[in-house]
Amino acid sequence: MYKILTLGCMFISFLVGCTPKTVISPSYDFNQMNRIGIMAFETPYSSVQGVENLFAKYLIRAGFKVVERAQLESVLQEHGLSVSGYLSPETTREIGRILGVDTILVGEVSSYTPSRTELTTTTSHRTESRPVYTQEIVTLPDGTQTSYMRKTGTQVSRSFEERPTSYTISAEVGVIAKLVDVETAEIVWIGSLNSSSPNALEAADHVAKRLVKSFSKELTKKRENL
Repeated sequence: MYKILTLGCMFISFLVGCTPKTVISPSYDFNQMNRIGIMAFETPYSSVQGVENLFAKYLIRAGFKVVERAQLESVLQEHGLSVSGYLSPETTREIGRILGVDTILVGEVSSYTPSRTELTTTTSHRTESRPVYTQEIVTLPDGTQTSYMRKTGTQVSRSFEERPTSYTISAEVGVIAKLVDVETAEIVWIGSLNSSSPNALEAADHVAKRLVKSFSKELTKKRENL
């Protein structure tokens, strides 16, 4: 099986977090990249489908020319090409020749945790203080008696109430995306990110937006340093 060899052990540094983890090839000439083909992202989760379409949206918005996955997959089927596992140089070159793309974006949904509702118990405490009075009788000089109430202390009572409380934990989606050169099958950029949101689609959309933005910034910086 052909293994794409580039950027090597740098990929080991990809860890889960709220900040995009990305690596861009320092030697690749991105000036030759005019069109990007996008493959369907692999996912074992039925609730997280079509992530590649989110990347296409943000790549187009960032000014890149994109060949959508439906057209790309149609060409693959027509020419009997397979993209299971790693992309071989022969396959990527054939895709590039037929569709006129320079790079291919491939990816996978690496993790998914659905949103869920948790139930907990909230305890509220209450303290109440009340004055305590004692009746006292006093004999007046004329021999008559009268009574009055005198405060002799404070009575403190404590109580608590337990109430069930529910809260929602957001869904979390993790994505790894790779940009592959069609001539060499070299990975020229890779990014990963986990994101949480009330539902899986919003989380995946946030991942795509942040990763494309990160790639655009890296690409601009690289071109400025040439």
